[in-house]
Amino acid sequence: MLGLRTGDPRDPRRAPPRPPVAAGSRAVALWLAATLVTLGTVAALSAQALGHHLVLRTDEEIEKYRGVQLSEAAGVPGPNGRPALDRSCLILVLDSTGRVTGRYAGAPGMPSFPSLAPARLAALAARGHPVGIGGTYRALVVRPRGPAPDPDRTYVVIARSMADAHQAVTRLLRAEAAASLVLLAAVACGARWLGGRAARQRLDSERRLREFLAAAGHELRNPLTTISGYAQLARVGHPSSERMREEAFGRMSTEVERMTSLIDELVLLSELDLGRSLRVRYVDLAELCRAAVTAARDCHPDHPVRLLVAPGEHTVAGDPLRLHQVVANLLANARTHTPPGTTTTLGLGTEDDHRVIEVTDDGPGVPDALRARIFDRFVRGEGASAGCGGSTGSGLGLSIVAAIAAAHGGTVTLEPSDRGAWFRVRLPAGP
Repeated sequence: MLGLRTGDPRDPRRAPPRPPVAAGSRAVALWLAATLVTLGTVAALSAQALGHHLVLRTDEEIEKYRGVQLSEAAGVPGPNGRPALDRSCLILVLDSTGRVTGRYAGAPGMPSFPSLAPARLAALAARGHPVGIGGTYRALVVRPRGPAPDPDRTYVVIARSMADAHQAVTRLLRAEAAASLVLLAAVACGARWLGGRAARQRLDSERRLREFLAAAGHELRNPLTTISGYAQLARVGHPSSERMREEAFGRMSTEVERMTSLIDELVLLSELDLGRSLRVRYVDLAELCRAAVTAARDCHPDHPVRLLVAPGEHTVAGDPLRLHQVVANLLANARTHTPPGTTTTLGLGTEDDHRVIEVTDDGPGVPDALRARIFDRFVRGEGASAGCGGSTGSGLGLSIVAAIAAAHGGTVTLEPSDRGAWFRVRLPAGP
């Protein structure tokens, strides 16, 4: 009986990959949940803060009436220094049993005041500060001033209605709810857009990975096919085929070198993508450019190379081997895609605390259809293999230049020019 291993693509128990749309919806839901929690917390805290502020303000208003003197004849607040009762204020006179014997309201139709038992009245009078009663009033219970208070006026209750405060809190919550709906709609649109962009980026990354693997497989298949064919020719045992065998072995050696170089370039790109550390040291770019120009002239005398170095210091902190590869690949690219006799100029200078390396030529230039993806991997124009250092014509030379420049914190660009190609590398000058 054959069993399926866990994780096998044929295993029916294996969970199918989640589509990008589901991932985007999940991101939107998470954003909305986080926003709802945040808005709810802010609304609760703001309502609580406003309610606390209004309670303190109400207590201050109540305290204004603490010293009110009641007239012995009429039992009403005396005129001397008495603050006028506002529409939310209520003063009650109670006897020892809690029965109301006098009521003075700032406005008619105020909510009824809850009845209080004698024990509760005594306890509130002993507190000496306003408290909430019945959820509709804040009240202060005091005993009337005087040496012999009337039994019918044992307690005075100074109360203020909290209806306005409750309405203010309600209006605040409604305004926050309306603002929250607008904000939630904006967050939903933003989260959906971000989720869609992330899904598109993921799909684009997967597409580029598949294209990269397909291109890499194609590039590796070509030399392997050639090696396989010449290996069959090398098996011929007839003495007259000796020259053919030697040629076959030579071609196989060339293809092995080509495949090895391609694999080295792929490994280098992978290491740069993974952020592997460079062997950083101080590098004199002037000496590096001179060495690269000398090697190019020796290998290809039919492609003149000029070197222009601006006065001043041209040191950077970087990997000398990789920086040399940048210059060599740019020179090889110019040599590969220009006819013999084309002059290439390598310039070195400083601009805005950056070292600038420029490689220009007076050749046919870069086609417009190729400019947007010139630094993509396995993108190449018409031309032969560079040879003698630099790129091997695999379409990875300029992508390696871009990756090395980025690893050093710099950039490489293809500048517009009237004639020929103009590549510009900017590297931080460093400390």
